Amino acid sequence: MATTIRTQRAEAKRAIGHAKHAEAEARKLVKTLPQGPARSRLDGLVAEAHATRKAAEAERKVDPRLAARRAAHAATKLERASLRVAPGGARRAQRAAPANATGAEQRAKARAKTLKRRRKQAKSAQKMAKAVARRTIMASISTPTDEKRRKVDAKRARPQGVH
Repeated sequence: MATTIRTQRAEAKRAIGHAKHAEAEARKLVKTLPQGPARSRLDGLVAEAHATRKAAEAERKVDPRLAARRAAHAATKLERASLRVAPGGARRAQRAAPANATGAEQRAKARAKTLKRRRKQAKSAQKMAKAVARRTIMASISTPTDEKRRKVDAKRARPQGVH
C-alpha cells in the first residue's frame, strides 16, 4: 500500500520531534558528566545530531522519507553514545507496546527513555562519589591523632585503684 506524501510528511515530523527530544535528553546528560574526553565526545555527537536534525527539517517537504530516516538515525546515534558514556548495564526493560503505537514510535520513545535513564545513572554515580568524599573528610577530621590515642590507651591501662 502506497502512503501519501502527506502521511510521509507527518511521519517525518514525528521522527524529527523524537530526534529533538533525544537531543535534549543527551544535552542534559552532557551537563551531568564530569569534564573529560567522554563529555566532549558526547557533546560533539549532540552537535552533529543537531545538524542532522536541522537538515532533516529542511528536507521534510522535499523528501519526507529520507528526512524521517535521517532524524531517526540521529536519535539512535545519540542513544548508542549515551550507552557508552554513562554507567550501568545496557539492558532495556521489555514492555508491552500500546495498541495504537507504531514500531517507529515505540523505538523513539524507548530511545528517549534510555537517554533519560543514562542521565539519571550518571547523576547518581556522581552523588555517590561526593558522599564517599564527604565521609572520608569527616572521618579524617573526627579521628583522633596518634598522640591522643596513646594517652587514652595509657589511661585505660593504669590500675583503677592507684592514682
